[in-house]
Amino acid sequence: MSASPSRSPAELPVHAWRCLVAGLLVTLASLLATSAFAADPVLTPPEVRSAPAQFIVVAVANPVTGRPAAVGGTAHGYGTTSNYRISASAAAVIRELSRAYALTLVSEWPIEQLQMHCVLFRIPPGTTREAMIERLRTDKRVLIVQPLNEFESATSATTPDAAASVLSAATAFDDPYAKLQSNVRALDVAEAHRVSRGMGIRVAIIDTGVDTQHPDLAGRTLLTRNYIDADAAAFRADRHGTQVAGLIAAAANNGIGIVGVAPDVRLLAYKACWQPNASSAGRCNSFTLAQALADALTAKAQVINLSLVGPGDPLLTALVDKATEAGVVVVGAVSSDPRLGFPAKLPRVLAVGEAETSAEGADFLMAPARDIVTLVPDGHYDFASGNSLATAQVSGVVALLLAKDQKLGIDRLHQLLSQSTERHDTTRGPFLSVNACTALALVVRGATCAAR
Repeated sequence: MSASPSRSPAELPVHAWRCLVAGLLVTLASLLATSAFAADPVLTPPEVRSAPAQFIVVAVANPVTGRPAAVGGTAHGYGTTSNYRISASAAAVIRELSRAYALTLVSEWPIEQLQMHCVLFRIPPGTTREAMIERLRTDKRVLIVQPLNEFESATSATTPDAAASVLSAATAFDDPYAKLQSNVRALDVAEAHRVSRGMGIRVAIIDTGVDTQHPDLAGRTLLTRNYIDADAAAFRADRHGTQVAGLIAAAANNGIGIVGVAPDVRLLAYKACWQPNASSAGRCNSFTLAQALADALTAKAQVINLSLVGPGDPLLTALVDKATEAGVVVVGAVSSDPRLGFPAKLPRVLAVGEAETSAEGADFLMAPARDIVTLVPDGHYDFASGNSLATAQVSGVVALLLAKDQKLGIDRLHQLLSQSTERHDTTRGPFLSVNACTALALVVRGATCAAR
């Protein structure tokens, strides 16, 4: 077949010009939308991951908005999405602190939401982290000084006990593994999807990386960010974030795999945690989590899922407070260790624990978390357990509710989820779990849930 002769621009018909211009405008709009999230994150130096006790986090005031970096100020590696930069005064304070306390600047980034400039310092040899923090706490130029805290995901791989089936199989979906999803049955997801599928709600997953190319997740991720390294293949090979993302957003009725609680949400995947190996828990720190939280706020996330636990952290607490003040719903995993109060112990966070091991009367929300089938990288599926998974499912339920009424505040959401909590009798014993359909029926006029 011979090629058609090409036309000059003047020969193009009017309708073709209109289509061309429209296409260019759509492309430009897409590029502009993407650029709002496209700033490079600050990567985590390997030494920070291997020897965190040698580092501290310091924040100083940086009340500058929309002005360029001062002459002589640093402007590298900022993971910011606006023109917010370090001011001359903040840069001077950082230099003075470094000289006065023999600190080595390792990395830095401005946090526009807090009007602070944050720095990761290496402490000098022969000095303990605790002693350096005590010295800096007396310095009036320092707003926050803290350890580089570590955090950990709360999921473990399990070998399911086939004889201890939790609930009868889910049958309303054509996804072949739906029959194994006892959690979907407990949450009444099939009935809930008659009312809401979470359409368009932005859910930020701050975790390890996510296999965004998994057949059950393809096309569901609005953006990705990696604060650990520049390894895209490793990002997609991470297990824990993939498990969490699958429970929230796996495609429903696509004839493969499983069904997510809120399959029509848009995911924002932030890799702030790393896994030393495929079977270990994800690990994060103040440095990586602070960047992810700030970026999630800039990207206008409506739900932030934190399937992790760790110690109290002033910087992260300030960012979570800023998020909840802005109406973002933060959902966090509880820990059985009272020393690990972040994020679930913060007053405006929806705290979630696993239903099967939690006692009646617990002061947190509950969802199934034992032997849950979910996604793992490379297009596979497996069972896992832990508070991380319960947290992800409640994030999905929150998205279902927000898709019907985005004005629901944290107090009303907590009330709805608490009122919808129901008892389930199983071969392992009874447990309590939130019910997505019941919660929706309290919000959407005329919505009903079939008796079971």
